[in-house]
Amino acid sequence: MATLSPMSARPRPFRLEARAIDWRLVALLLAYPFAFKLAHMAASPWGGAHFFSLWYPAAGVRLALLWRIGARYTPVLIVEECVIQLLTGTIVSDGPEFLNQLGGVARAPAAYGLMIALVRFIERRSRSELAIAPMPFGLAAVLAPTLVSFTAGFWEWLWPGVSGTLPSQPIATTIAAFLVGDLLGVLLVAPPLLWIGTRREEARRLMQIGRGRAVEAAAVFVFAWLLAWGLARVEPQIAVTPVLIGAIWVGLRCGRLGAWIAIILSAAIILPWSAPLSASATRFALHMGLAAMAIATYLAGSFAEAQIRAREDIARRDRILFQAERLKTLRAMSVAIIHEISQPLSTLAIETRHLSALSRDPQPDPAEMRESIELVDRKAALLADMVRRLRSFGGRAVDEPSPIIVGQMLRDCAGMVGGEARSLGCAISLPPMDARLQVTGHEIELTQILLNLLRNAMLAAPGSTIEIALESRADQVTIHVANPVPSPSPDYGGMGIGLLVARAIADAHGGTLSRDIAQGRARASLSLPRTEPSHD
Repeated sequence: MATLSPMSARPRPFRLEARAIDWRLVALLLAYPFAFKLAHMAASPWGGAHFFSLWYPAAGVRLALLWRIGARYTPVLIVEECVIQLLTGTIVSDGPEFLNQLGGVARAPAAYGLMIALVRFIERRSRSELAIAPMPFGLAAVLAPTLVSFTAGFWEWLWPGVSGTLPSQPIATTIAAFLVGDLLGVLLVAPPLLWIGTRREEARRLMQIGRGRAVEAAAVFVFAWLLAWGLARVEPQIAVTPVLIGAIWVGLRCGRLGAWIAIILSAAIILPWSAPLSASATRFALHMGLAAMAIATYLAGSFAEAQIRAREDIARRDRILFQAERLKTLRAMSVAIIHEISQPLSTLAIETRHLSALSRDPQPDPAEMRESIELVDRKAALLADMVRRLRSFGGRAVDEPSPIIVGQMLRDCAGMVGGEARSLGCAISLPPMDARLQVTGHEIELTQILLNLLRNAMLAAPGSTIEIALESRADQVTIHVANPVPSPSPDYGGMGIGLLVARAIADAHGGTLSRDIAQGRARASLSLPRTEPSHD
């Protein structure tokens, strides 16, 4: 029989680990059944045969809460909705349709929770545009009502109720009515509920609508409603069509907030108009048009914001990529730079010892001391200049766009790779340059392009002369970096990630970067817009 060691036989102390209670979550769950019932009752004026309402705000309350707290609380919401409907008499516990009614209440939050869980799963796993916020919520706002409406339609088709007294309606009508009611409830109510308590950064992004865009969108929306008013006097069923187009434009230009404002303004016009209508077909058509407009508008606003976020992410990744490529170039230059620094340091050490010896001489030679001091000053300035170049090139910050003298930038680049060029046996040939020739841009990024081109040329042709040529036109400056290649010349098909980074930087500056091989020479050409020098 196995025996326990004294250590293993020692009883473990019992600890009760108390978790902090999320009182905000508790308050939301306690308030939910009352908010749900009030929203449920507010929808009664738009009721009809075999469907509760063509505008169902309770669905928006449900979706907002499940999206905020998570689909795992779906069973809690199912219990709460069933209890509140029992307590208020919507479900009769001793009636013949009790089980059917109880299932009808439970299936809606169950379908919402299932769809929210699925959308959240897609958001975590997918890399497509649909996973970029705020598109996931837009998908859930459309797909959850769709799932619950089809579930309700087929539920009534398979199990219409034990009493058989429910009016006979086509299943398509039931599904469409349920879908319209839930969609309008979700898209009108859920967004503002979720915007309450949003983070400052999210609120700032939501409110970031330019004045020009807002005026343009408002003008288009008002014009669309004027067309709708004219159509409503002839054919009310198609009156919402121009509003659909105008509201989509608002969503694309102003994001989710603009989309929701367009939706709520349209609902404020259509819902009071449709409530007293006796013709169910007309009211149904108006609500279907409003639902279609709400879906398209909110998804358009969500897509517009998702595109902005995607562009911001791409720009941020480009900056990281630029910095990584810059550090890669800096690392490759480090050995040569160390060699460049060691020579001035040796000279400084020698000259300082010489000055020390002169200072001990009773009658020092002033000319000799002045010559040594000037040499020390030149070498110290050279070291300071090298350190400045390295700090600016390897630093994380990106400089602001400014006028750049092309000749000075080329001389700086040639100086930075001078040590590496000597170690590879290369010589860099600089052309005569006009001091007035300049471009506007980020000096660090343009320096990065030129360093990449020079290093690629030296690595491709060690022991040769790398020629830099400068070509200027009225509105453009082109820098050529050429090196010899073996004959026949192989086409390397680019320069890897360095070429991609260089081309991205050139594009961002309104220029181009090209590469060609002809007559035994490879040439990379960087073209940039020319800037006229200031005469201040």
